[in-house]
Amino acid sequence: MLKPPHRAGRGFTLIELLIVVAIIGLTTALAAPALRTWSANAQTRSAGSNMASALRMAQAEAVKSYQPVAFYRTAQNTCTGLEQPSATGAYWVVRLVPNVALTIPNATTKPAMCGKISEQSDTVTVAGPTAVCFGPNGRPVALTNGAAGTGGTAACGVPNNGQIIYTVDTSMSVASSGLKRLSVWVTMGGGVRLCDRERLQSDSAPDGCPAS
Repeated sequence: MLKPPHRAGRGFTLIELLIVVAIIGLTTALAAPALRTWSANAQTRSAGSNMASALRMAQAEAVKSYQPVAFYRTAQNTCTGLEQPSATGAYWVVRLVPNVALTIPNATTKPAMCGKISEQSDTVTVAGPTAVCFGPNGRPVALTNGAAGTGGTAACGVPNNGQIIYTVDTSMSVASSGLKRLSVWVTMGGGVRLCDRERLQSDSAPDGCPAS
């Protein structure tokens, strides 16, 4: 019995290929702004979380060791505890602060703990105090030598309004709609929290920031 002749599969025409390419291009163009906003928000939240975690680390170390501990920003990526303070530094240092009035006698000096605020430091901006110090009770304390690095010092202050605030934003050029603007708050009672400063904290917005 003779088999019917084999027919080659039908391919795409040039017009069909052009239509598919056009659809892909249009979809990509529509999705690009949303993807950029998502990426910017992810980087901002990561930097804010890193800041809050480092501040909590300093606070916990102060309570654990019963000694004053400083958190400060620096532009140096070493980790000796002698890094020079910098208000715009992309790195942070947490270290014990020798203090006659607060440090217990014969206390053991522990090595500094260090890290980077954000892996995307060129697209994330953080503004706030250069240094924050915590006392043995876990609350912010004023120290003149909180961050004492080679070539410079930065004092830890306690504002009269009781608000120590870092703002965390993105420098990416994206639409402002849906963009996260975060803050890290350190209260005089020792609370450390990351919040959305575009929203006022309430029962319906627990992730919002307190009124400043």
